[in-house]
Amino acid sequence: MDYQSLKGDEVKELLPGIDVAILPLGAVEFHGEHLPLGTDNYLAEGISAKVAEKINKTIILPPIFYGQVWSTFAYSGTLTLSNETLAAIIKDIGLSLKKDGITILAIINTHMGNLVAMKEASRVLYEEGITVLYLTYPGSKEAGQGVLESTRVHANYFHACEIETSYMLYLAPEHVNMDRASSNIPDFPLEFDYTPTPWIEVTDSPVLGDPTLATPEKGKIIIEAVVNDIVKIINSVRENHSH
Repeated sequence: MDYQSLKGDEVKELLPGIDVAILPLGAVEFHGEHLPLGTDNYLAEGISAKVAEKINKTIILPPIFYGQVWSTFAYSGTLTLSNETLAAIIKDIGLSLKKDGITILAIINTHMGNLVAMKEASRVLYEEGITVLYLTYPGSKEAGQGVLESTRVHANYFHACEIETSYMLYLAPEHVNMDRASSNIPDFPLEFDYTPTPWIEVTDSPVLGDPTLATPEKGKIIIEAVVNDIVKIINSVRENHSH
């Protein structure tokens, strides 16, 4: 159910039966020459829609289209919020939902930079009796084994590479230009994981890997596994709430 399309009488009739709100959370960020600035947003919306198809008594909130994008802020077109601003937005949305009796907020996040803000907001909302799930591609690493051809160039990050490009080819192919995809293998210095390092100090391109290997079939396998994991997690929380 698309929350923002509801009208007055529909809201009054439907909200009392809703216990889970899905919040797509992305970012506006440079993703190389073959993917759009809104890649994370298209992915968050696409995954959210697939999750909602498998869960009853839920609504999809209007997305948060902006995220915390410190690492790649220097690249053209990138927009960012501070952790404090993003956490405050999430917190206020959660408190607003509580007013209508919705106490499970499932954040379907597609941008790693949002993790700190999500956790901070979740801790505040926990004290208010609201369960927040911060769901950033659960199960994707396991699903990618045996599917992906390239080795990740960094253990903790993937960006505009075979992985993310495959996701886009599956969920939003109309926004991908594979003719402009090209490989980029940065040489990360030893201290990269131990001190804040803007990516532009390491590489001229935020592409981390080889997007030319991406296919919609790879994207489907991994994304469907992610969707199934998210559904299991939400249903588990629902079951615990009912006890």
